[in-house]
Amino acid sequence: MIAKARLTTLLLWLVVGGVAALSGALTRPAAHIGEEYFPFGNDGFYHAVRILDAVKDPSAFYEFDPKIHAPEGSLLVWPWGYDYAMARIVRAASNLGIGDDPLMILLWIPVAATLIGAGLTMLVARAAGLGTWATVLAGLCMALGPSTQLTYGFGKIDHHYVEHIFVLASLAAGLRWFRSPSSASGAVLGSIFGVALAVHNALFVLLLPFLGTALLLWLQGKQSPLRPSVAFAAALVLTTLAVLLPSEPFRQGRFEFYLLSWFHLYIVSCAGLVTVLLSRLAPTRRNMGLMILIATALLAPLIGQIIHARSFVNGTLGMLDQIQEMRSPLQVLSQDGIRMLSMFYTVLVLAAPLAFAFCVLRAWRERTSPRLLFWAWCVFGLALMATQIRMHYFGTFALYLPWLVLVQEWAERWPEHAKRTLLLASLALVLAYAPTIRLQLVAPAPKSGDPWFAALHPMFKPLREHCSKDPGVVLADTNAGHYIRYFSDCSVIANNFLLTAQQFDKADEALRLLSLPAEQLPAEAPYVKYVLVRPVKLTVTEAGNFRYGVYGGDLAKTLLLTAPGSVPPQYQLLFTVKLPMRMPGSDQVRMATYAKLYKVIRPEATSANDVSE
Repeated sequence: MIAKARLTTLLLWLVVGGVAALSGALTRPAAHIGEEYFPFGNDGFYHAVRILDAVKDPSAFYEFDPKIHAPEGSLLVWPWGYDYAMARIVRAASNLGIGDDPLMILLWIPVAATLIGAGLTMLVARAAGLGTWATVLAGLCMALGPSTQLTYGFGKIDHHYVEHIFVLASLAAGLRWFRSPSSASGAVLGSIFGVALAVHNALFVLLLPFLGTALLLWLQGKQSPLRPSVAFAAALVLTTLAVLLPSEPFRQGRFEFYLLSWFHLYIVSCAGLVTVLLSRLAPTRRNMGLMILIATALLAPLIGQIIHARSFVNGTLGMLDQIQEMRSPLQVLSQDGIRMLSMFYTVLVLAAPLAFAFCVLRAWRERTSPRLLFWAWCVFGLALMATQIRMHYFGTFALYLPWLVLVQEWAERWPEHAKRTLLLASLALVLAYAPTIRLQLVAPAPKSGDPWFAALHPMFKPLREHCSKDPGVVLADTNAGHYIRYFSDCSVIANNFLLTAQQFDKADEALRLLSLPAEQLPAEAPYVKYVLVRPVKLTVTEAGNFRYGVYGGDLAKTLLLTAPGSVPPQYQLLFTVKLPMRMPGSDQVRMATYAKLYKVIRPEATSANDVSE
């Protein structure tokens, strides 16, 4: 009987995982033009650079890149673990004969990872008390969710899908811990928290719902045993230390949350200490005061980092408010409507405030239950998800799992109506997901998820050729930074890394240089060898004229819109991209200039202005 149940569970997981993998594979057409494949999503291009470089030579793996934020270069804010692990996986797959092209292996990895994400979703559902039918529904909600496709899609090699896996893994392991604390479960949970930091240095936030739940239970006199708590703390600190030792910012003595540094060792040491104290100290009034004093002292060194992190989450740093994924769901709803918002979350997002209130209520009612962590995590995840679109992987499961728990409870309370209750819940989910499946999952996506990527794509071949012969720094808009780094040997001044002071300064520098009078650039920025200019927006007016929204000012407008013969002699036009634009109210198509690539000619060089179309 047990063997049959396990086989059924395995088969259901494979079916749900297969559906999730199929959903992820649907982004494949958007990850290639002709025979050339590439990552899906802007940040994926930089991940691909570092991963594929390490595939060729693992010993050449780097944490400082001299070709970004040129001419200084900069430390990478992403931890080493994800890119290095992907490089080893791709290299191993190649050695096993799974594929000949490392890039294609890499692009398929997120799709394969849907099996892990689906399995963990179903595991969390089981731990939350769902039966077989409701657990399968939970798995299908994850599999067919638009955020899953945007995270686990073909070519989506950004680290977000692995972050989602660690969110689910920490919740599943945490539920096991609170249900039955042991040295083994404590070691597993501590190790998950520690390894997560190798994927993204912001994942220390996974500790917050765990510590919050432990504190709430402690206040009620429910203490974890000392030995499992020590096992958790030891595993957490030792695993984190193992992750930190290869980190260059750690070896440099840095203390920043956005770099894998001593900040993270401090955080996990504090978390381990608090966990052990909660298991050791009785919840008396005196000890409560002592814990407040200890918490205040531990938080004091973190004030500056907390303020900086809060500014990032709120999107108030530098140019963050201009990035689409930094908008909150409420902003998307007010600016673009429910259809756009459902492209990320399905229409269940409209019930998110109700789900939040429901989870708060259930957390209060089950405050003495081992399932308290589930409700606390739902509250935490929904709160994070409400701040930014990019935080979706923290809370999407809370859009459907709490309601399925309620449905399961109704089915158990009235067993004579159980099948009808589960069937009605299934139909309700079909109605909630149908518009998104039709309009998002199977709808064609723009190439690499960027509406202007296909227009810029013809520029990459000549850029690669010129950079291979004469590499140098390319001045361009920030959105083109990762593309240039991926497709060429040239360096860039700015890209979509926007977290540290240097990164914001370099984005401002690129904008300032593109706004200079054209004659001033060679003297103002002698390190710039190439200039790539394109509009941030190109439209056609009713009168049939082209309207350009130019990134930058005088320099960008001069180089993009001025006839070749009228451009200052310091600039040699290397390549021009033309874009067909349909005229309003007719079938007539006119070619608009979309992008131009120039080489900056120094006084000692021979001036030229040859045109290559």
